[in-house]
Formats: sequence, C-alpha cells, structure tokens
Amino acid sequence: MPIKNYTTKVSADRSINEIQSMLVNHGATGVLFEYEQGTGRIAALKFVLLLNGKKVGFSLPCEWRLFQEVLKQQDVKRWNEEDYCYRVAWRDLRDWVDAQMALYETQMVQIPQIFLPFAVTPNGKTMYEEVMHSGNLLGSGN
Repeated sequence: MPIKNYTTKVSADRSINEIQSMLVNHGATGVLFEYEQGTGRIAALKFVLLLNGKKVGFSLPCEWRLFQEVLKQQDVKRWNEEDYCYRVAWRDLRDWVDAQMALYETQMVQIPQIFLPFAVTPNGKTMYEEVMHSGNLLGSGN
C-alpha cells in the first residue's frame, strides 16, 4: 500500500500554513521559511520556542526528494512529478506535526521532547545532525 496522503490534492502552501498555525498556537514566537535555491520551494520551517525563558531555534526540514524515492520504490504512478512529491511530503509532515501536538496536549510530553532532534545548535546544525555526525553527544553508554 502506498504511503499516507499519496492521493492528496491539498497544496503544499496550505499544509505549510497549517503547520505554521499549529506551531504558533503552541508557543512559537517566530516562524521563518527557508527556500531551496532556484526553485522557490520551501525547504524547511525554522521557528523559535521559549524554553525556560530562553529562545531556542528549530529547523523542520521537508526532504521531499528523499520522499520522492520512497514513492518511486512503492511504484506510485506520479513519483516522477516534483510538484506532486513536494505536495505529498508537506502533507505527511503536516500530519506528523498535528499528531505530535495532539500528544503534547495530553500532557504526556513537552514541546522540547517532540522537537529536540530539530533544535539548532550554536554551530547551525540540528541536534540530530550533531549527534549523527560527531557521535560525541551520546557517549559510550557506561
């Protein structure tokens, strides 16, 4: 069965706006769009949350080209249409953020737990990138 939302007709702009609204409604104090060079497509939503009185930046990317490869592997007919892949990728990302916010509203998790991998470190990398590329943050496990 193909990936979720593969039949969506919802525009990427609408999905992006819905994500932005969810972030603002849950405490984001700023949202910035990072664009792909030369395409005009939004590559990431960057946003700021106040955590313990400090502004913390986050970067939520939409890796739609990687998503396109999944559609190709699943033999989805329109996998080679860039606008289609971009639109479906943003819709799936929107659904993920919506699910995370629903979990937050149960008070079982806090916003930092949800978005920690996307927190931007002082060197401009996300926490995920920092851990995966340096390996230093996890330690030996002892």
